[in-house]
Amino acid sequence: MPDYIRRALFRREGSDLCLGDLPSIINIEIMTVCNLKCRHCRVSYFGGPARGYPAMMKFDLFKEMVDRISPLVRYAQEFQLSTIEPLLHKRVFDMMDYVSAHNRRISYPLLSNGMLLNEKNIRQLCRRHVPYVEVSLDGCRKETVESFKTGADFNTIVRNIRLLKRVAGKKVAIYTVFVATTRNIGELVEYVHFCGDLGIDKIYINGFLCYKPGLSKLSLYSRKGNEGTRTIFLKAHEAARKAGIGIAFPSLTTKSQGCSLTSFLYIDEKGNVSPCMHLSRPTQLSLFSKTRMTHPVVYGNILRDDPVSLWFDNRYMTFRDTLKSSRVPRECVFCADAYGVICSNRRFVP
Repeated sequence: MPDYIRRALFRREGSDLCLGDLPSIINIEIMTVCNLKCRHCRVSYFGGPARGYPAMMKFDLFKEMVDRISPLVRYAQEFQLSTIEPLLHKRVFDMMDYVSAHNRRISYPLLSNGMLLNEKNIRQLCRRHVPYVEVSLDGCRKETVESFKTGADFNTIVRNIRLLKRVAGKKVAIYTVFVATTRNIGELVEYVHFCGDLGIDKIYINGFLCYKPGLSKLSLYSRKGNEGTRTIFLKAHEAARKAGIGIAFPSLTTKSQGCSLTSFLYIDEKGNVSPCMHLSRPTQLSLFSKTRMTHPVVYGNILRDDPVSLWFDNRYMTFRDTLKSSRVPRECVFCADAYGVICSNRRFVP
């Protein structure tokens, strides 16, 4: 371990920090636009390039960022390229290779909407350490998916999943994400059977994170839960068990739980370090008929500040400690994910 990381880990008298306190997952936002416009995505409402910055990060800037954070990259387990659609960036595979030059063991879990999973891209993925591809697929019917995701083509997504299965085989696992809403929950059990036919390895059920007050009617969770939806979850769980598919569910009852971003280093397109994408720029969040615009929380910039020191900034450490203690930081009180009903605290039995 380099001396300056060791000093950062143990710089405080009586500190009980250890190497495990370094980020295990690193994300750099390599783009600010998407090829789709989905109702459950912040990019549809609060995305787009910041003033003076292109929609797609230039490769030279990416390399500079990776060089700056290389001490952290060496100890990370996963590297995520954007929280949007990584395959939209023409240099995404060059970016993976550049990161791997700093850490040969690091992996690249891919979150995708499935539209760009053509054979060329799949073969490129197979040449790299991509343990799984997680495809956003919010239904098993064409009209359901396409009404929720503007620009999506259901048949193309399904065809691409089948292609991924055929070309990648067992080298790359395939997961799907189903954002459960009042509009698609009725087809969840059918969806499980559909995924079984596609050869999906695991299904993740997400709650609906609301960015606009008018969309709150799509949410299924509440302070008291939702017994009707829980019954459907139980039926889906049994269907998945019989099909041999893993499946995980969010809670339907809000309870302060924090979120899973306690070992996640998020870096936006400008090099700013923030707790997550919702706090990197003003983002409107709605929860139980109340709405608030977040104020950006930035601990520094990796292009001018020491990245290791930013990770161990007292403010940032306090924020992560709050999440670890299952409490909700004041910056996150309107984020439904902090209450276990979106994706951070999913369980394998509903």
